[in-house]
Amino acid sequence: MNFKGYKGSFLKVDLSRGKVIKENLDKKFAQLYLGGRGFNSKLLFDKVNPAIKPFHPENLIVLSVGPLTGTLAPTSGRYHISAKSPLTGIMGYGNAGGFFGSELKYAGFDGLLITGKSKNPVYLSICDGEAEIRDASFIWSRNTFETEKLVKENLSDKEVRVLSIGQAGENLVKFAAVINDNFRAAARTGVGAVMGSKKLKAIAVKGTGKVEVAYPEKFIQTVEETFQKIYEDPAYPSLSTYGTPFLVDLAQESGGLATRNNQTGVFEKYEEISSHLFREKNVVKSEACSACPIHCGKYASVREGKYAGVKGGGPEYETVVCLGSKIGVGNLEAIMYFNLLANMYGLDTISLGDSIAFAMELFEKGIIDEKDTEGLKLTWGNEEAVTELIKQIVSREKFGNILAEGVKKAASIIGRGAEKYALHVKGLEPPAYEIRTAKAFGLGWAVATRGADHLAALPNFELLGYPPEVGIKWFGTPKVVDPYAIEGKPLMVVWHENFAAAIDSAILCKYSTFSTYAVKPKDLANLLTFSTGWKYTGNLVLEIGERIYNIEKLFNLREGVGKEEDKLPSRFTHEPLPEGPGKGQVVELDEMLPEYYKIRGWNPETSYPTPEKLRQLKLMKEGSFLNKERMEVKE
Repeated sequence: MNFKGYKGSFLKVDLSRGKVIKENLDKKFAQLYLGGRGFNSKLLFDKVNPAIKPFHPENLIVLSVGPLTGTLAPTSGRYHISAKSPLTGIMGYGNAGGFFGSELKYAGFDGLLITGKSKNPVYLSICDGEAEIRDASFIWSRNTFETEKLVKENLSDKEVRVLSIGQAGENLVKFAAVINDNFRAAARTGVGAVMGSKKLKAIAVKGTGKVEVAYPEKFIQTVEETFQKIYEDPAYPSLSTYGTPFLVDLAQESGGLATRNNQTGVFEKYEEISSHLFREKNVVKSEACSACPIHCGKYASVREGKYAGVKGGGPEYETVVCLGSKIGVGNLEAIMYFNLLANMYGLDTISLGDSIAFAMELFEKGIIDEKDTEGLKLTWGNEEAVTELIKQIVSREKFGNILAEGVKKAASIIGRGAEKYALHVKGLEPPAYEIRTAKAFGLGWAVATRGADHLAALPNFELLGYPPEVGIKWFGTPKVVDPYAIEGKPLMVVWHENFAAAIDSAILCKYSTFSTYAVKPKDLANLLTFSTGWKYTGNLVLEIGERIYNIEKLFNLREGVGKEEDKLPSRFTHEPLPEGPGKGQVVELDEMLPEYYKIRGWNPETSYPTPEKLRQLKLMKEGSFLNKERMEVKE
C-alpha cells in the first residue's frame, strides 16, 4: 500500500530466525505518529516491555524515515533510530543526516524493525524492495571506515549507502554510536551497542525508486519559498560559512562555554578552538546532507605538525566543546584527531568527552590517582592521556572499561564520593552548553525523555537576542528573550518539545527550524499537506508532536522513571557560575517544574499525564497501566 509521501512498507528483520518480512504501513498509524521518531517511539512502547533488558534479543531497533524524507523539502535527508538504551535503560534514540535516510526511501521502505540476535556477525543488504541478511565475519572487528569500504566492495557497488558500528558497538560500550556516510553519527544513548549485542554490523541500502507527493506543483512552490526563508534568516550566513563551530564563539562570549567538566563557562584557551581559526587553518570545503541548502558540514584536514594527515568531516560544535574545553584541551587539531577516532570506532563524542571530563575532575580532586588509571595522568588538557583513554574505552580495557559504562555507572563503581562529579540526567551525559546561562535549556535537559538532551527542546529562542516585543508575541511575556530569566520558560520549552518531536518525525534537520526559525509549524504543515495529501495545520503538527512526547513519557514511566528523575546535577542548581557574564547564576529548576507540568497536562505530584490529557491525545489505552489511585486513570 503506497500513500503519497510514504512508500507504504516496513521491513521486519528477525535476526534470530534469519527472516526478513515486508509489512504494510497502516494509514491511521501514519496519521497519528507521522514517521521517524513518532513511529519509533510508538513501536517501542507497544513491543518492548520493562522485562526486556537493553541487550536482550527482544529489544527492538527501529529505524524510520518520514513523509518528507527523500523529497526536495530542505534538510529532509535524515533518519531516526531508536531502542531501549543500554546507557539509561529508558527511551533511547539517535538522529542523523547524510544520505542514508533518503536512500532507504528510494529503496522502498519507510522503516526497519529489527529484533532477535544472530549467532554470528551479519549485515543487512536492502535494494529496491528486497532485503537479505548476509555474513559479516569479514568486517567484524573493523572500524566504520573500513566497514563501509568493504561492504561496498562485497556488493560491487560504490554507490550503496552504509550504516555501521565500529569496535565500540561490538564491545558493548554503553555510548556506542551508529555511523553512516563515514562522518554522520546517530550518536546518543548507545544504540550502536544494541546493534553490537545483536551481532548486526551494518545496514547497506540502495534504491532507484522515487518519492511521489500528492500535489507536486504546490509542493515545489512551498519548497522554493522555504528555501528562500532559510537563505534570508540572519543565522544562515554564520551557520553556512563556519558550520556549527560558530556556536563555540557565541558560547564563550555569553559565558556558556562548558569548561573542565562544567566547573566554569569561560575557557582561557578559547581562541585556539574558535570557529574562525578552524575555517582559516583547517576547513577544506563545505558539505551538505541530502536536500540541504545550509551545507553546515565542514570537511577539514590537518596539514602539518603532530596531527598532520588527520582529515574528515567535522568536528561539530558539540565535539569541539566536549572533546575540547570540557577536558581542558585548547588544541583544535587534537580535537579533530579525537573526533576522527570517535567516528572510526563509533562513539558518541558528547558522552565520550563527558566521561573523560568526569575522570579528570576526579583526578584533580584526588578521588582517583595513577594507581586507579594504571599510570595515566588524567590532568586537564593531557592530549596523550585522552588518546590512550579513548582506545581503552573502545576495547574495554583497564580504566577505560569503567568509563565505557557511562558516568552514572562509572561513579557507582568508583565510589568515594565520585557521584557528585558525575554529570548526567537520567543516565545520559549532558551536551556542550553551560545551562546556568540559559534557563530554558536547563529545564529542557531535566525533563527530556532520553536524558540530558539539548535537541529535545532546543529553545534557542532565548539566546538569539530578540527584542521583548517578540517574546510577548510568541510566548506572552517579554522576559522569555532573557536567558537568565525563568518567567515564560516552561511554555517555551513545551512548545519547542512538541515542535521538535514533529520535526524529528517529518523528518527535517533542526538547523532549519530552531537555529534559524525559518521553518515554523505552519510551514511544516504546508509541506506535509502537499506531500501526503492529508490536511495539516500548524496546530495539528504541534498536537502530533505532543502525542509523540507523551508516548515517550509513558514509556519511561512504565520503566519506573518519573518525576524524581526530572532533575539536574547539583552543579547546575546549587553551584553558582564562578566567572563570566553569567557569574553567580544557577538554574532555578524547582521554580519552573510545577508550571511545566501544568502546561503539559501532567499531575504535578507525580508527573503522570492526566486522564484528560491522555484522552485529548488518543492515548488512554497506552496510559492504562498507570496506577489508578495515584493517577485516576481507569482501566
